[in-house]
Amino acid sequence: MVFVAEDVSKVFVGEQQPVWALRDCSLRVAAGSLTCVVGPSGCGKSTLLRILGGLDTPTSGRVRMPSAEGRIPASAFVFQEYGVFPWLNVLDNIAFGCRMAGMRRAEYTGRAREWLARTGLAGFERAYPHQLSGGMRQRVALARAFALETPALLMDEPLGALDAQTRLLMQEQLVQLWEAERKTVVLVTHSIDEALLLGDHIALMSARPGRVAAEFAVPFARPRSLELTLTPEFTALRHRIWTALRADVAAAVQAG
Repeated sequence: MVFVAEDVSKVFVGEQQPVWALRDCSLRVAAGSLTCVVGPSGCGKSTLLRILGGLDTPTSGRVRMPSAEGRIPASAFVFQEYGVFPWLNVLDNIAFGCRMAGMRRAEYTGRAREWLARTGLAGFERAYPHQLSGGMRQRVALARAFALETPALLMDEPLGALDAQTRLLMQEQLVQLWEAERKTVVLVTHSIDEALLLGDHIALMSARPGRVAAEFAVPFARPRSLELTLTPEFTALRHRIWTALRADVAAAVQAG
């Protein structure tokens, strides 16, 4: 296992009383897998991701994560809001993480150009984020994460800000990149369909305080196409997951 969280709890200081984001949350992520974390809003999905990536510490419980190699971090992050720097062009945005890791100019430039091409951004290396579409900006963020060559990628709603059509295309591209590299990926999403199209494994989180309430293996062979969503098997599994999730979504809505 690359990531292991055992009985992890996280408490934040509130204005009137402590706020439990996570309580006794456990998750195991196998090497080379693509695990999707699905749950209602405010259930602690992003908090769990930050703890797995070492950006936050649990109040209690145990976490095992990959070890950093020198200045190369163990995990790279991709966030919903693109995470690109508006003052840097596309090439420099992709190279940024590698530069911060202390790579020589020839190495980080080479990696940036490689991932520029692999994400379909060739010809846009001198463009700035404001000149790009949302899908292209997210490809820049993906290219920067993959260019670091970390053993793991942690993605927090990476496609959530995109329109429906662009999101479908980016799902395909993300899976193609993952299949070529076979990094360990933990991806947070609100979409059951997205989790079933992308994931090997789905962890379903409860309403806050969040914990992994159920887990589902995704049985569908790869490559998966949009037509899969029309099959009885896909529909049945989607229904099982929604049935398990529905009460927690209702509880989250009532809690505001």
